[in-house]
Amino acid sequence: MAYKVLFLSDISRAPFTSVADRMLVRGLHQKGVDITVVTPRRVPETEELEKEGIKVEYLPLEKKISRKGIASLRKILKEGNFDLMHFTYSKAVTNGLAASRGLNVKRIAYYGSLSLHWHDPSAWLAFLNPRIDRIICASDAVEAHVKKQLPARRRDRTVRIYRGYDPSWFEGVVPVSRGAIGVLKDDFLICSVGNLRKVKGIPFLIEAVGLLPPEMPVRVLLVGSGTNSEETRRLTEATGRPERFILQGHVPVSPAYVAPCDLYIQPSLSEGLGRAISEAMCLAKPVIVTDGGGAKEFFSRGDNGFVIKKGSPQAIADAITECYKNRNSLGLIGIKARESVMTEFNVKHTVSKTYDLYRELLG
Repeated sequence: MAYKVLFLSDISRAPFTSVADRMLVRGLHQKGVDITVVTPRRVPETEELEKEGIKVEYLPLEKKISRKGIASLRKILKEGNFDLMHFTYSKAVTNGLAASRGLNVKRIAYYGSLSLHWHDPSAWLAFLNPRIDRIICASDAVEAHVKKQLPARRRDRTVRIYRGYDPSWFEGVVPVSRGAIGVLKDDFLICSVGNLRKVKGIPFLIEAVGLLPPEMPVRVLLVGSGTNSEETRRLTEATGRPERFILQGHVPVSPAYVAPCDLYIQPSLSEGLGRAISEAMCLAKPVIVTDGGGAKEFFSRGDNGFVIKKGSPQAIADAITECYKNRNSLGLIGIKARESVMTEFNVKHTVSKTYDLYRELLG
């Protein structure tokens, strides 16, 4: 008998933002899981799932506790007689737990950052709730963090499953031309994708660029909400070389801006694993990450990327300088990064380990 799973995920976001969850759903469906997706709205990507025989329920969960959402979820659960609920974001957890109260259903939650804290009362309504049977953690670093927040008697409920990718997903991406963003042929183009939040460490990257030799033809492309803000402009002007920066802001398809770059940098102070890093690796880009969190796990083998100290503009500047000096060999490092996605961080592993977790819980 097939497992009946209610999968709550915002897969109706931008196509590349939600691609990993969509492909996980596809893979589980192909393994015979009777899976129904609950997502906020209809988009072409959800319609593709429906054409493949995957049931999709459209239900926006805009509040942590939505009476209407809870009632709708409970109706879906009762009518569908589901064995398991799989949550991938916080509002799905809080509403899903309320909707499933008293029902014989297992509950799995995916957690992907390092911001869960036992002293936050709201955490006990969601990921730390005792009715969560398993917490899927995005990396070893995330799992270690989550274990510290859980009571000792429930620390065996965590499991690390990388959110896998596949380079083939990006074969149709059309790169933005360097000329269109004002980059010259011989410029050394660095890209970083991330919203302007403290944890992303963007100010450290900006300061680092100011430490580079003036004669180095470096351009830095910043992509993400807030990266074109007045605050960011002030930071770039403080370097004395604001002309080195391209402040792109939010874009609908960020991989198109990563594709033409020579080097990708994620200067985060804390990173659960890193969606943008996975994308850059799939695009065969050499990547620099910090040791803050789980991103360094991508590059533990040592030959497919670079790991530096977090929160250090000088460490970033030194790494950029070294990469520029050895720019002729960066292509090989990028190829090895893509190979590691195919072999170690592939979506097939995610599907297989998630299915095994379902079997463990449901028998």
